[in-house]
Amino acid sequence: MMFFKRTKTVENNIENVKKRLVRRFAIIAISTSFVVFLAFSLKLVKEEDNQIARHLQSFREIAVDQYQRDQRNVIPISPNVTAYYDASLLPEKMQLEMPYAINEVTRVRSYSEKGFMVYHARLLFNGKDTPLYLAIDVRAIDFGDGNWDILIGISTLLMLFLVGILSVSTKRMFDELMSPVVELTQQLSDGNKSEFTVSDNTISEIKQLANRLNSYAQMKERVVKQELMFAKYASHELKTPIAIISGAANLQAMKEEDPSFQAKQRRRIVDAVDNMQSTVEVLLNIVKQENVTSNDELWPITEQDIPVQELGKKAAHGVDVELMIESGTSMNFPPSVLKMVLKNLVNNAIRFTSHGSIRIHISSNRISVQDTGTGLSDKNETEHGLGLLIVRRLCRVYGWSFELRSHTNPTGCIAIALKESNI
Repeated sequence: MMFFKRTKTVENNIENVKKRLVRRFAIIAISTSFVVFLAFSLKLVKEEDNQIARHLQSFREIAVDQYQRDQRNVIPISPNVTAYYDASLLPEKMQLEMPYAINEVTRVRSYSEKGFMVYHARLLFNGKDTPLYLAIDVRAIDFGDGNWDILIGISTLLMLFLVGILSVSTKRMFDELMSPVVELTQQLSDGNKSEFTVSDNTISEIKQLANRLNSYAQMKERVVKQELMFAKYASHELKTPIAIISGAANLQAMKEEDPSFQAKQRRRIVDAVDNMQSTVEVLLNIVKQENVTSNDELWPITEQDIPVQELGKKAAHGVDVELMIESGTSMNFPPSVLKMVLKNLVNNAIRFTSHGSIRIHISSNRISVQDTGTGLSDKNETEHGLGLLIVRRLCRVYGWSFELRSHTNPTGCIAIALKESNI
């Protein structure tokens, strides 16, 4: 038979943590106060016993003088001190603790109400060695014992007062420390909150937390927009060749007897399939490269690795595509990835350049594609399509930054990718 232990689940929220903290501080304060009070009380009792012992020893000369005048074996020296000159006459409880050290005070059960002290000495009378025992009960003399109740009462009240002050102070300090966390929690629960804020007197660590949350929120919003934009343009780039293929196939059926028309439509279908295959290849390559764990390997880059004519075949008539690679160039972009980056940058430049030139410059730490086109518009660079999103992702994967700038001499755009260590 199996038995399952049921445990009570306690919600570990800030209010419960505060209650537990105050409770623990109160227990610690009470325990500490009790230990201090107990040690103080024991010290007072011990000092009182020492005072009684000295008081008992001070009666020695009086006891000797009394015995010389009156040779009785038991003489009351004071209301609390009795002198015994014969050990057999000691009370039974004192005889049980014999023998007693000479010229010393022996304490028996000092902290008990039935405790006692015995001072043992010797005296000579008429040439005879006579024992002397001075005895007193440890609680026979009250050295301020009447004030013990008042002392205990005052100490207890003071202890409770200090515990109360400590509890209130701890609660206030905890509230002061945790209130910004409560604020942030409420703001996180509010889905419409656009920015996280805390009060000015909040500790710097929680301010840093709020700033980091704001930073993450902005990053999340930016990433969501980029993902939506990426999906939008990827859908567009895939739908366009599909539409071309569908239209060309329908047109083929209309003029089956015209060979030139048929060849033209087949060419359109092949081109559309190539474009779609290139787009799919690019998307798959992005996923592949984003899983790369190390990008430290360097590849040498030469002009033979860059197909300039292929890159510029879509350029408008009169637009020259020029390539310049610095000698000794090597980078952590594999040649296939570099071709992908250049293809997207050049295609982007071709879209907005109807005359002039497109200049490609490549070095180990920098890639730039400058055109003489229309430049950036007020709609932001998102209008430049899927190509730049692909370039951004690849640059990020391989530790590069990317930026698209507008320039005025000549008019146009310049796309710049820089290795992060050189920013």
